[in-house]
Amino acid sequence: MSPVKIVFKNMKLRLLSTLLTIGSVALAASLVIAVQTLERETEQGYTQTSVGFDLILAAPGSRMQTTLNTIYHLETSTGVIPGDVYQIALRDGRIDQAFPVFVGDNYRGVRVVGTSAGFIAEGEPRSGQPFQIAEGRNFERPFEAVIGSNAARRLGIGIGHTFFMTHGVSELDGDDIEPHVHDEFELVITGILEPSRTAHDNVIFTSIYSAYAVHYHAHDHEHDHDHEHNDHDHAHGHDHDHDHDHEHEQDHNHDHGEDHDHASHSHGSDNAHDHSHTHRHSHSHHALADTERLYAMTERLSRQFPHPLSEYESRVSRLDAVLLSFGNQAAALQIAGMINMPTPQNPLLARNMMRDPFFAHKDELMAVVPAMQIQELMSIIGNAELVLRYVGWLVFIVALFGVLVAIYNTMEERRRDIAIIRSLGARRGTVLGLILLEAGFIVGIGCILGLAGGIGIVAATAPFIAETAGIIVSAYAIDSAQFVTLLTFVLLGILAGIIPALKAYRTDVVANLAP
Repeated sequence: MSPVKIVFKNMKLRLLSTLLTIGSVALAASLVIAVQTLERETEQGYTQTSVGFDLILAAPGSRMQTTLNTIYHLETSTGVIPGDVYQIALRDGRIDQAFPVFVGDNYRGVRVVGTSAGFIAEGEPRSGQPFQIAEGRNFERPFEAVIGSNAARRLGIGIGHTFFMTHGVSELDGDDIEPHVHDEFELVITGILEPSRTAHDNVIFTSIYSAYAVHYHAHDHEHDHDHEHNDHDHAHGHDHDHDHDHEHEQDHNHDHGEDHDHASHSHGSDNAHDHSHTHRHSHSHHALADTERLYAMTERLSRQFPHPLSEYESRVSRLDAVLLSFGNQAAALQIAGMINMPTPQNPLLARNMMRDPFFAHKDELMAVVPAMQIQELMSIIGNAELVLRYVGWLVFIVALFGVLVAIYNTMEERRRDIAIIRSLGARRGTVLGLILLEAGFIVGIGCILGLAGGIGIVAATAPFIAETAGIIVSAYAIDSAQFVTLLTFVLLGILAGIIPALKAYRTDVVANLAP
């Protein structure tokens, strides 16, 4: 009989003890593998997503909050900044790319982010990885939108789906809370993004003009009728000015109202039903492209907004932030220093600073280097992951002791079997090898199950991490480090079998052959 068959026969004879020992090893291996995977995925998710932007211009406040809000679509805005900051950035020769950010509303719990079409066309959600359109096209007019892959799957919607935004960046909790739906403005999905494994997969993108018009039209309306806009003032940290183009707003509302009657009445009942259940249902039948509805909405919007999208974006007077990329990092530091440092008392230095085009808005801005904030965040997360890693190894050490005890306690029962094997010609080394092989098999099977368990743990926690941490983790992102860990576990398991193996090695053949 081969050594492997002998080992499996011994394991089968003590099935319950073997299964419990394998289970303890699998539990420990699952925890260690899961922690390793989450540690690597979170670090890559945070660092690779932030490297595409060198600087964030936002209202003064928490730098970490600004980074999480603009890049990872978490938290809320620290306030509003003048829309002119974005226009200045577009004209500044030191800046390679500038993308505006405006956040204030959601659709069925999915955040709607106002930005420029260039963010989708030229931005990189991860370093060296531009956005890709999986289906449809980028938004080209106000009130068109593209949706991230996870958001589209979660909501069950596709190309041509029309929707109204709801006030606030997240869903309201509680059935007794009535959400405020901006039903004066209807948006249409024109594209679905390829998965980027970043927080951008979880949101809907539209023009800053769309987000601005919806958000501030609603607040102006409430101010005139209900005087209830103070909550938004406190949330943004600024009093709302009403200096935008009222004449344009009136023309826009008039055109939109007429076209809305024409283009949306045919499906008004669908939308009414959809919004009456926005917080309870996901309509999977919208996942297929509705080309007729898309065509109707596109025709309506092209008549309503005949000018280039950039012209409408230039009318936006307030933003949450502007994301900047630089070819020359010295320029990024120059702008950050000018904004964050106090104006020097020296007239020559002050005059030189005043030449900077951003100086006019210095007191209204804060410059944030996202890479520095991510380093700080990773140091916090790293401490928690280190604790979990130590806990995992501690559990594994306990499991190894379990392997040792389980095999050692069977040695008395095996004395006669070992003596018979020896009498048939087996050497002491063969007996020693059988016990070590059994320990290795127990730990090896436990590690295989632990690898599957670790994948399961990551898969189960991935949705929670995506929602709370703003990053996408892959449960199957297994690399060589995990296999090295599992191999280490197996080798340690074999070492744990040395003590019972030595006891078997010293078994007296003559004394144990007697009945």
